[in-house]
Amino acid sequence: MSLDIKDVSPAAADYFMKKMSPQNQPSRKGFTLIELLVVIAIIAILAAMLLPALEAAKSRAFAATDIDNCKETMLATAMYANDNTDHLPAPGWLTTADCWIAAANLPVQTGHTKQNFQQMYDVQVSWFTGKQASWPSSPTPTHSGQLYQYLKNPKIFLCPQDVVNAAYLLRSQLISSYVWNGAVVGYQNGQVPYKITSFKPTNILQWENDEKNTAAGEWNDFSNFPLEGNNPTFSHRHGKAAQVGRIDGGAARIPYLEMVSWADATTVANDIWCSPATTTGH
Repeated sequence: MSLDIKDVSPAAADYFMKKMSPQNQPSRKGFTLIELLVVIAIIAILAAMLLPALEAAKSRAFAATDIDNCKETMLATAMYANDNTDHLPAPGWLTTADCWIAAANLPVQTGHTKQNFQQMYDVQVSWFTGKQASWPSSPTPTHSGQLYQYLKNPKIFLCPQDVVNAAYLLRSQLISSYVWNGAVVGYQNGQVPYKITSFKPTNILQWENDEKNTAAGEWNDFSNFPLEGNNPTFSHRHGKAAQVGRIDGGAARIPYLEMVSWADATTVANDIWCSPATTTGH
């Protein structure tokens, strides 16, 4: 049954017609250009505010990888010591002797370019693996680095945040973001590495080098003083802490200011100045 408009009262029909009038329909007006620009500006401001937090979170994730890398290296070091009458691998105090990461006389140079970087990196990695690089006329290493039989993957020696930029290309050694504490040889050339039992379990053996000091010479080999040129050589690129490996086989993030206070303590032994050669650890 259909309803004819003649069947309703005049008042109801008038009301109905007014409601159906175009003037009484809901407005379908869209956004103005100014409103759109305001929304875009707000989104841009929010993105700018969130970006540093996202970058910090990403860097913390890289720090977790650094800690894993340090721990793997420290566990390999403990196995090496167990197989070598408790003596630690050499720390790489200069590149003229065998050390934890490379055979003696690692090919190093300065003035790398992006064009020759991969070739030089591969050649240096061959001094870790003991296998000749595939590049034409690549030099042949005599053998592998001291930890190679316990660690096969050279990528664990690199921080995942490293970028091959102008600063990175200033390094002499390209294959490790981490350095060892020269305390292993008492900060002396030619010194036989001390036994692992000569150190306290909490003593720091390895740390991530400071990428900001690339041009200062901290990347010429695989081992450093805690201070070089009165500057700490450990990085805090992942926040207010440094990633380190310890004699006990563990790894940790230690507050950067605490590391600096240890490095500045030039007359007393601590977990970073820990050379067995002296009572002061220096």
